[in-house]
Amino acid sequence: MQRLILMRHAKAEQHADTDHARPLSARGRRDAHAAGVLLAERGEVPELALVSTAQRTRDTWESLCAGLRAAPEAWFDRTLYDGGAPAVVELVAAVAADVRSVIVVGHNPTMSTAAAALSDGHADAALEAAVADGLPTAALASFDVPVPWEDVNARRLRIVALDVPRG
Repeated sequence: MQRLILMRHAKAEQHADTDHARPLSARGRRDAHAAGVLLAERGEVPELALVSTAQRTRDTWESLCAGLRAAPEAWFDRTLYDGGAPAVVELVAAVAADVRSVIVVGHNPTMSTAAAALSDGHADAALEAAVADGLPTAALASFDVPVPWEDVNARRLRIVALDVPRG
C-alpha cells in the first residue's frame, strides 16, 4: 500500500513584502520539526515531497526534514501555491509508480479541500469529521493509497490518521 500525506504549512509570520514571501514564525518552525519527528518515529519518512514555492512552505519542508533527520527528494511547484486541489491531484498523478510514499506541503484552503475530496468516507467517523473541519497549521493528513498514483482521484483514498504536532 502506498501512502500520501497532505500537510498544511506550519504557522507563518503575518507580514512580508508579498504573501508568497511570508516566512514561518518561530512556533511554525517548532511545529514543523515536531511533525518530522512524529513521522520518523512512525517509520513514515516520505520518499518524495511536493512543495509549494512559497517561503513558508519551503521553511516548513526544511524544518520537517530536520525532524525527519532525512532530506527526501523534493519537487517545488508554484501550482501548489495557487492551483487549488486540482493541482494537488495533477502533481500526485505524475509521481513515478515505484515511489511508495509522498508528502504534499501546501496551503489552505487547498490542503483541507484536497483532504476532504480524496477521502473515501469510510474511515472512522471522528476522523472523517476532523478532516471535514479542515486542517490546522502543521497538520498531517495521512492516506492509504490503494490505486496507482496516476489514478488518485476524489473519493479513492482512505484517511488513516490526522495529526497536529506541536513543538
